[in-house]
Amino acid sequence: MNRLFLAAGLLVLAGCESAPEAVPPKEAAFVTDDCALISAIGREQYKLSADDPQMTITLNGEDAPWRPGCDWRAAGFNLVEISGPEGETATAGMNRLTFHRPRYDAEGALVRTAAKTGDQTTNALCRVTRAGGGNWTLASCGPDPKLTQPRAAAPSPSDQTPDSRLPVPLNPDVSPRDAVIPDPDPGASPGGNN
Repeated sequence: MNRLFLAAGLLVLAGCESAPEAVPPKEAAFVTDDCALISAIGREQYKLSADDPQMTITLNGEDAPWRPGCDWRAAGFNLVEISGPEGETATAGMNRLTFHRPRYDAEGALVRTAAKTGDQTTNALCRVTRAGGGNWTLASCGPDPKLTQPRAAAPSPSDQTPDSRLPVPLNPDVSPRDAVIPDPDPGASPGGNN
């Protein structure tokens, strides 16, 4: 009888279970749009326009190719994206822009960039912040500390090498025991042939 009530109770509970409630997706705080970010730096830092002489642009990822697929004409720039030694050779006499992949953080993003005009190269680290409507604005651009600050001193071998003194035993009055290997067959006579 108890089993009958238990089975009936389980059927009632199974019938009361409803479908999982649909949870609406959350709106993203921001969407990374590398092209809009680079365009903001191009407009505000380098004053690029469609009427400028054609320049090349190189996009550098950290350890893999970085191709955000930007439409430079639509952004209002006269840029040609190049990659590889063939592209470098084909555009040898042109001015160059280089952008490294942005590093996003809570304040916006940091972008390392370089502009080469003739024989002169100018490196900068730019801070870009989010504006309303998914737009980006240039907050600051200045000398790249990675290139202007002295490098940290390399670690000294004396910092990493332990003292050359032997360790002091915990119990100096006790001599260590010889290692005794037990016979693999407990029924065999010691030292006998197995």
